[in-house]
Amino acid sequence: MTENKISIKKSDNLSHQDHKNIFKLLKTIKTNPSLFPYELDIEKNKINFVKMNKTHYRKSFFILAPGKGPGHLKSDFSFSLNFSDIKNIFKDMHYENKSAIIYNHGFCCGTLLSRLLEESFDVLSLKEPPLINTLKHHLDNNDNAEDIKNTIFCLHNRIFSNRQRVLWKPSDYAFDLIKHTELLSIPSVYLYSPLREYIASCSKEKRTEWIKNRADYKKILNHFNLSEDDIDITKTANQAMLYWCYFAKKFNYFSSKGNNIIALNSETLLDNHKIIYRLGKHLKLNKRFNFFKHRNIDKLLNTYSKTDDYQFNKEIRSDLIKKIIQNNKKDIIEAEFVAEEILGINIKGFKFENEIF
Repeated sequence: MTENKISIKKSDNLSHQDHKNIFKLLKTIKTNPSLFPYELDIEKNKINFVKMNKTHYRKSFFILAPGKGPGHLKSDFSFSLNFSDIKNIFKDMHYENKSAIIYNHGFCCGTLLSRLLEESFDVLSLKEPPLINTLKHHLDNNDNAEDIKNTIFCLHNRIFSNRQRVLWKPSDYAFDLIKHTELLSIPSVYLYSPLREYIASCSKEKRTEWIKNRADYKKILNHFNLSEDDIDITKTANQAMLYWCYFAKKFNYFSSKGNNIIALNSETLLDNHKIIYRLGKHLKLNKRFNFFKHRNIDKLLNTYSKTDDYQFNKEIRSDLIKKIIQNNKKDIIEAEFVAEEILGINIKGFKFENEIF
């Protein structure tokens, strides 16, 4: 695509050299991840990019939006293009997988897992990429969106070197995309927490509002052939339980079709972080030499992984969760009983059939 066929929409703070760099990078955008898409408005035909190098990617622990704080999206500069121009670039490109996925239900050490894998494997890590959420929302409300899906998947499938793989860690919101990624045979893991622990995590401080607004619980009840007469969906414990069960049911369905996706319990990860080597093999990741690996892993296991700005570890996390469980024990026990009825399982010590230990 030549310069006179594409328009940079937002260029107030861009120098002439920046413009030249953008057009140069657009020539290799199909394979080169130096231009990362962080925002998309399909209706307005607008896509926002940032220019990133390997260091920017490594320091962006949480890439939902640009920012100056720890973990936010790092870059040289940002700009906007017409999304139709980007779709046109990728319209004849067939998706050939170079990626792996960490699916999760939230609050289960997904960012920690991503960063642990980064220390031992050659990955370009994308933690909560915004366009994956945009795609999920669009597919929920539109048919015949193959061009948009292919463009977004291809944009998240670009690498800096042949040995590298892209590691997606989408937010819980994007879990329904599993039916599309499984068709592409993208190796995946479903990271989850024990139900009791998840309910406690959702009962913490402002997270009660998060879980309250996270799903349409009437729709999930209908999915399980239940009614509001059976379950009080105003309770935080029941909201978290239904959300957890929805994920579990969907994982069971897709994992029963083959070995492309496996489960990993957050307790297993925290008890033995070396499980990442078995997981890396499943995800088809290539190992890398990292002189500072052991030092970095030790730091990760003792620091809040989304920001690196305060001490946090397995023991602190466990103590917090135990206190919340004790304060909400009655509701949690009732929710666990309903989960056993929904899934036909014994929740104590529960493991998925296709799970890594």
